[in-house]
Amino acid sequence: MFADCTTIKKWESQKAYVREKLSDDKIDDIYRKRKIDVELFLGFLKANLAFTHLFLRGKSKAHNELGYALLAVNLRKFTDNNTKTSINKNRHKNKMVLFTTKP
Repeated sequence: MFADCTTIKKWESQKAYVREKLSDDKIDDIYRKRKIDVELFLGFLKANLAFTHLFLRGKSKAHNELGYALLAVNLRKFTDNNTKTSINKNRHKNKMVLFTTKP
């Protein structure tokens, strides 16, 4: 009886559709890559840099402000990568993904 009360029957077909789409191997690879590339960078911006929203208005000003935030992320990754490789020179250099805004 509890399950009948907590489920909305009209959404069950939508949930089944989404489950089917997410079970595809190609989409699974995309989401796996997204977790590594995008989610960590956004979490770092929010948690460590306290960058939760844009303060300036206008497309060009917002573009510049986001560019500064991405520059901070890239500098952090660069210094972190250089510190790790200078400590252990025998390791292969990690591939670094830099973030940028497109004009």
